[in-house]
Amino acid sequence: MPGPKNPQCCDPCRVLHHKFDFILESGSGEPDDLTERETHHSPGRNLRSHTQSIPSPERPPSRSSYTAIVPDFENPTHGLPGSSRSSIIHGPDTPEQQHERRWPLRDPQEARLLQHFVNNVAPFFDCTDRQQHFAIHIPHRARRCETLFNAIMAMSARHLNRTTDFDTFVSDHYYQACLEKLIPALDNHGVTMDDDLLTATVILRLLEEFDVPLAGSDIRGHSFGTKAFIRGPTLMTTTPSLRQAVYWSGLRQEIYNALSLQQAPDIDLSSLNLNSQFSPLGPDAGDDCAWANQAIAHCADVLIFCFGEGHRSTAVHAELKAQNEQWTETRPDSFDPFFVGEEVEIGAAFPDIRFGCPWHAIGNQYTDLARILLAVHDPTLPTVGPLRRRLIQEADDFIRKGVWTVCGAALSNAHVPPAMVVGCMAIHLCGDRFTDPQQQELLIQVLVRTDTLHGWPTHALQRQLRETWGIP
Repeated sequence: MPGPKNPQCCDPCRVLHHKFDFILESGSGEPDDLTERETHHSPGRNLRSHTQSIPSPERPPSRSSYTAIVPDFENPTHGLPGSSRSSIIHGPDTPEQQHERRWPLRDPQEARLLQHFVNNVAPFFDCTDRQQHFAIHIPHRARRCETLFNAIMAMSARHLNRTTDFDTFVSDHYYQACLEKLIPALDNHGVTMDDDLLTATVILRLLEEFDVPLAGSDIRGHSFGTKAFIRGPTLMTTTPSLRQAVYWSGLRQEIYNALSLQQAPDIDLSSLNLNSQFSPLGPDAGDDCAWANQAIAHCADVLIFCFGEGHRSTAVHAELKAQNEQWTETRPDSFDPFFVGEEVEIGAAFPDIRFGCPWHAIGNQYTDLARILLAVHDPTLPTVGPLRRRLIQEADDFIRKGVWTVCGAALSNAHVPPAMVVGCMAIHLCGDRFTDPQQQELLIQVLVRTDTLHGWPTHALQRQLRETWGIP
């Protein structure tokens, strides 16, 4: 658990309650990444046609699809004076030049934090990004952006504090340093920010999620209340970009926030054409990451149906349910688990469901999560009459089975942090529907393991569930 916060940490709290919009425009005026790539277009018409505008990330050359190949930042002697690279800059230094002169890093603690970000924090963001922008590109971009660098340091230190006995004040220090630069930048940029500020903001949003437990707390009151907008089709039909990686990370954060508060995501999905005609996907529809992102966008759309202000009509519910089923039926075979253990009864143990890549686990989990939500908010269930009890019991059985599957996938892919978080989200939604003590204890163990392995705060949810179940 994180230690006590620095009292000075709350001084500029206006940024914690400072709402602003992300307007992701088609291009930031600079190359997206450190290298240029060929342009690829999204394969075919996709879920509710929105992935028609979602590019398919490229497949890198033969190596692990999820493990970043990065310099050994943690080696304190790497790049010390005496290396061939000159660090002499003639003339007066700009703030950017002054920051870049710190590279290569000479502080062993900063090197440790950067390496920890690459190895342990970036997977929270890169779970549906084959190019691993946060693990590979973000550390290099931090060379020339002090705000981004401080956001990385703050998040990495907070994660270390949650998983080890690392000093919590280190994170507070970098967090404050980041805010000192970020607040004026937000004022200057208004609603339009460059890629580095967008990335820094999403990183700080994750830090705040680590500080606010998933138990119905008002995360918006302690965060930026991020909204992500995409303007125009150009952005979404170009090569996979950092902005798109930031967008999908921001969308997952909004889904998490919406589930915590049980309200519609605070995000505009209109430019993804979610209300256009749904078209099926063919077997060669393209990259798996695009399919996983379809599932995420579909889950957001379902949340809008469940918690939005509009009327929850049976027609819309049926349409969403059909889309959910079609994703499962038409997705690539690569989304099949490579191992499924022996079938187990709910309550005896969780199913063993192992996937080949993080995006395979995430795509299946978000589809299952959306299916659970549609069952919970089914407008066709009778509220009175002789069939009500039986149909509600059948719905509860279906929901419990769905939660059990999501948690099984989480534990079977525990090395993927977002997979464990989705398991916790499912428990938060429907854990109260479990009445068997053995099942309840197994659900608690999912929360405990998520906290232990990845530092994700679950103590408040554990306490809330135990109170609901009436157990100590």
